[in-house]
Amino acid sequence: MASFCTSAQCSAADSACRISPRQIKQVRPKLPLLKILQEAGAQGEIFTVTEVMHHLGQYITMKQLYDLREQHMVYCAGDVLGELLGCQSFSVKAPSPLYAMLRRNLVALTTATTELNRPYIKTNISLTNISVDLHNNPVKKVWR
Repeated sequence: MASFCTSAQCSAADSACRISPRQIKQVRPKLPLLKILQEAGAQGEIFTVTEVMHHLGQYITMKQLYDLREQHMVYCAGDVLGELLGCQSFSVKAPSPLYAMLRRNLVALTTATTELNRPYIKTNISLTNISVDLHNNPVKKVWR
């Protein structure tokens, strides 16, 4: 994925450099992640990051991948989610494997304006600037 460029890397006329992380309204999951989301009840192919997190929480709950005693622990070895994450388990208290997987499997869609004021979709920008509030973690809330 391409990342945001700095002012030293592009000219003022380059509209891609004027796209801020706040303009990322929706994302398109790549196929393996989309299948997981749809199995959890998601409809369509374009979502907000919050919707993706909600459906991932639903998937984890539906598949009972969390530990009943330590509900912050998710055990996904042998599941498609584990393959996507590249790990056998993670804690929602330290969700960095989950966010790394999202960065690899979500394509950001932003609406920007060209110099002729025609709308276009700029895809494949970096999701490295997704802000995460660990105290307001949607995945953690699902099975609390």
